[in-house]
Amino acid sequence: MRGSAVRADVWLSDVGAFVRTDVESYLASHPEDRYPDVLVERLRQLGVFGATVPVEYGGSDRPAPEVARLGYELASGWQSLAALTGTHLKLCGQLLRHGTEQQRRTWLPLMARGERVFARAYHEQGVADPAALRSTAALHGGTGRLSGHKSWVTNARHADRIVAVVRSGDAVIGVVTDPRRPGVEIGAELPRPGMLGVSLTEVTYRDYEFDPDTEVIGGPGHDLTDALRGYDVTSYVARALGSADAVYACALRFVRKSVHGRPAEARGAIGLRIGELATRRAAMHAVWQCLQQPAAGNHPPLAPGAAKVFTTATLQELVRAAALLCGGTGYAGPLPALGRHYRDALALPIIGTPNDTLLSLIGERELAGEDA
Repeated sequence: MRGSAVRADVWLSDVGAFVRTDVESYLASHPEDRYPDVLVERLRQLGVFGATVPVEYGGSDRPAPEVARLGYELASGWQSLAALTGTHLKLCGQLLRHGTEQQRRTWLPLMARGERVFARAYHEQGVADPAALRSTAALHGGTGRLSGHKSWVTNARHADRIVAVVRSGDAVIGVVTDPRRPGVEIGAELPRPGMLGVSLTEVTYRDYEFDPDTEVIGGPGHDLTDALRGYDVTSYVARALGSADAVYACALRFVRKSVHGRPAEARGAIGLRIGELATRRAAMHAVWQCLQQPAAGNHPPLAPGAAKVFTTATLQELVRAAALLCGGTGYAGPLPALGRHYRDALALPIIGTPNDTLLSLIGERELAGEDA
């Protein structure tokens, strides 16, 4: 299934079928907090890990709308798979844009085949800007040494390589690190309500040695600061929409099976609740459509940050309302997907660029009289 020869409709149909069959059956028979090796192998076979990699480097070079649809499909089944692949594809793009030609030829074919799955160690608690990172790298002769502590590293425990984003002098650089080499400590699994299965840990580096010529993305001193500040959050909108559609379909199926035996007044209340769910879902779809289209007339463009804030917040409202609508069955019954989407939805306003940070940036632009 790898390669650009696979048409978009066929590829996305295969991914959707994988979510509806493989993912659903896996979650029905395995603990949610176990690393899903069998599903990751199927993602390799589907060519998911090379979706953003150019054909010349072994990928399928899918356009942005197809990659967004990939995130939508995976999130409709399990947000954890969307998180794992989203981080990897993000780093494929970073290597493509900022890596040396030798780095692209060394890493991208392996990444595209899923033979080397990458994670990223970027976030540090209390740090909102890359220039303020506390983790550092310095040269000692011809060897680089990296030290620092990273929070909330997705897939750290199972990644083949981790890109550590650290300060080096006046620059912010990305160092490709091997988590199995000396100087890397992968912390214990962080307790959390959702986004299970794929690991989330802290990572500590202590005098980790690296080759600055081959293992710093773009070469020694290549500065990633502006790229990190300008990170696009569009993928989270697609993921919120995928979850919303799955939750709505689940609630609607359940209610349709049970509503006819209810008294008339109950049917009226149920219809009202379904109307609320449908309206929230329709608003999320409208936001997504606006995000895909250029602004027209006097209407300002919809910024990805505003779209992420709206859709991830609305998803929480939608999934909570769906759980309440399904009553005891929605809370503790034969609808486990509803509970999983409920727990996973809590993370979306926080991951990537947190919604509070996005709202602050939007507010600052508004106060300054700039376009949002």
